[in-house]
Amino acid sequence: MTRDVVGQGRWHALEHLRWIDGDADVWSMLQDHAALSAIVTALADLAGRDRPDCIVGIESRGFVLAPAVAVALGIGFVAVRKDGAMFPGSLISRRTEVDYRGQQRTLSMRRDHLQPGARLVLVDDWVETGSQALVVAELAKEGGAEVVSVVTIVDEASDTARHRLPPIHSLVTGADLP
Repeated sequence: MTRDVVGQGRWHALEHLRWIDGDADVWSMLQDHAALSAIVTALADLAGRDRPDCIVGIESRGFVLAPAVAVALGIGFVAVRKDGAMFPGSLISRRTEVDYRGQQRTLSMRRDHLQPGARLVLVDDWVETGSQALVVAELAKEGGAEVVSVVTIVDEASDTARHRLPPIHSLVTGADLP
């Protein structure tokens, strides 16, 4: 794949991003087949550069994007559930710091889905405070794996968050948003 793939994903993300009542509507990006395909292909290109063993995704938009990226790369998907959602098996859980909406969440990963030494890439739609990404990295470490990067459509992480997180690769930054 080439950097042009990332450029196409970026173009589609910006073209299809909508604001509804002050909130970003990422779901509209995913409704259009060409945009969804371009965005997933671009995210897979960015994620693949770090040679992951698995892709990690946080519910809910991470459950849409991350498995698609995993399939594109020919690797597996590791789920992260929120706030006590049904998730059978031995879990590793942690509470996040306050997010951009002033909320805290409890995130959980299945212990048996983390392989010692595995390289993981977290794929999500948006990084702002980084509170969820930071917890995912901590959970992975506790399970013997490592989150080597965060791949996202939009990166609005503050300098404080960025210094605490693995490298962030995105299609769009906050400065690019309409």
